[in-house]
Amino acid sequence: MHVVDDSTVRSWFHSGENLEQLTGALGSHRPSASYMESVLGMPLHVQFVVEHLSAQHRSLEALNTIPFHSLCRAVFIPLMRMHPEKAAQLFGIEIERPPDTAGRAALVQNFLDKDIGLTAVQKIGCLVGDAFVGRTSTFKRDSLIRLLMSVQMKSYRDMLDRLTQVGDVGVLFAEGRRELKSAPALTAGEVLLTLEFLPDAVRSLKFDLLRSLLTRMGKIEAYFMARLILRKADFGFEYEGAVIARALAGYYDAEPEAVQHAIALSDPFAVARMLATKGAEGLREVRLQPLVAIKPALASGGSDGVKKYPAWVERKYDGIRFMLHKSTDAHGSVLCAAYTRGRKDWLEQVSGMRQTISMFPCNNCIVDGELYGTVLDLEGPRLATVYEVYASLSGEVQQRPVNLKYAAFDLIYLNGQDLTQLPLRQRRQTMQQFLGPLSNYTLPIPVSIAEGQLAPTKNDVNRLYQYFRGQGYEGIITKDLDGAYALARRDPDWLKRKPEITLDLVLLQGIFSVTTKEKAGMFGSFAIGARTKDGGFVDVGDVAGVDQHRDREIQAEIMRNGLITGRRVERQSASGVRAGVELRPHVVVTVRFEGIVKDNVTKDLKLRDPKLVAIRSDKHAGEVDKVSAIDDLYMQQRLG
Repeated sequence: MHVVDDSTVRSWFHSGENLEQLTGALGSHRPSASYMESVLGMPLHVQFVVEHLSAQHRSLEALNTIPFHSLCRAVFIPLMRMHPEKAAQLFGIEIERPPDTAGRAALVQNFLDKDIGLTAVQKIGCLVGDAFVGRTSTFKRDSLIRLLMSVQMKSYRDMLDRLTQVGDVGVLFAEGRRELKSAPALTAGEVLLTLEFLPDAVRSLKFDLLRSLLTRMGKIEAYFMARLILRKADFGFEYEGAVIARALAGYYDAEPEAVQHAIALSDPFAVARMLATKGAEGLREVRLQPLVAIKPALASGGSDGVKKYPAWVERKYDGIRFMLHKSTDAHGSVLCAAYTRGRKDWLEQVSGMRQTISMFPCNNCIVDGELYGTVLDLEGPRLATVYEVYASLSGEVQQRPVNLKYAAFDLIYLNGQDLTQLPLRQRRQTMQQFLGPLSNYTLPIPVSIAEGQLAPTKNDVNRLYQYFRGQGYEGIITKDLDGAYALARRDPDWLKRKPEITLDLVLLQGIFSVTTKEKAGMFGSFAIGARTKDGGFVDVGDVAGVDQHRDREIQAEIMRNGLITGRRVERQSASGVRAGVELRPHVVVTVRFEGIVKDNVTKDLKLRDPKLVAIRSDKHAGEVDKVSAIDDLYMQQRLG
């Protein structure tokens, strides 16, 4: 006869076998969580993961992965572009300088190809910084502070005071741990699966689960767990990225173009699950449908690059891009959405938009267009700038109110039919029949169809550009009337032209203010960068004169996203060398400048007297203007 005692159960656990029975029943009774942890040594988070794996009929091999510390050290730190000085300060370790663009690409490919026990979905979650694999996390910064309070026994005020100094909850988590890494090592599977299943737990259990993880973590692990929970592990990869699409296609033997198209219609996690269960044929089931946020097609260059005539020339609005969705069910219930380029639903921010969309004469549709506005000045009506439109939506008190309007320029879905593969001329004809009659009705947000005209030659493009500029519009967009709609990517046949007096650039360094003026902010200026062909960034000058309000807004963004790399910098100025800090490329700003100058020694191009116009929270660093745009402007400047 064999007697089963505690040592026998511990042996089962450590052998990695029969873990399901541990969370099921011993004899006729299910053991309590406290018994499992205190007597059998099975942490609460492991019990939680095993239970969910068993319920989903997933193998317990999912826990058998590389250590989470190794994942953080080998993948997260270099992808985050952490500087060696910050790593030494935070963790007391030596690391290499951040990899260049080619090095990042090689690291990503190696990570995706190597068998480390993680699934394709988990790897994608790591790359895009979404450990919840597309699900919603209810944890905010305040919740994590309270979690730390329960572990470190510090007051809320002390935590906030320290957070004000370091600006990053991840740093607080790292400072709260004594060891560099856990021993015995937490596996990446333990951490990622706990976070993946965390939304299923009740709120009180969520705290216990995270506490179970945190108390077993070292500095590096705690730092990245906090950033993953807050979705602040910004590694610079977008859901629609070609790198991820190629990786999934190679992993599941599918066509990269088909995978990228499917990702544009949903998200990489849904596509990965579809490929895992149904293979490449399953991609046919991923369809365009209302109330599923998608990213719109974008212009790819200047209108001087038009290769095919006649070209369709359309006025370009200085507004906010919105994809309007309407969905009606069998009982006549209507739901609406207004998605931005970043797939955020701003329906509630635009007063009257819900009623306007509800008036669309259809059951279901997706319309692409721009929200713009007009302002009544002392000199008469004029078109509002995008900054005035933003201010209007944010509720700021303005001297002159903005009358909001919506201009539709494409129709990509109507009453169950995906129109993206139809030529633009057919989509516009359908849109005219569909939305044209709305101009006869009074709507909360007036709707019109973007006007345009065929241009047989380049001279006609120039003529129409001057015409629309004379009306006060931002410029023009040229399109191929025979072209399909390029979801979630830049269309080589969509080319824009506007007065090149502003550029969207990214902040690379924050230079500390040295003035004693009361209204001065922390930073006196910022180094600004343009995007290179290979996806990196190059310094193109300094934007100074940032007012106190915008300085605080930028500071908040820097602190909220932990953008300070830890590397101190020195910047030459007219008044001498000034100190500052290096920033991870994240904050995008629009700058206005007087011209472009070339350095006589380095031959680098720099902007002359750039001024900050606005902070572009709707854009990410991958969307800033390229160095080639500055080269073109410099050439135009030289040619007069």
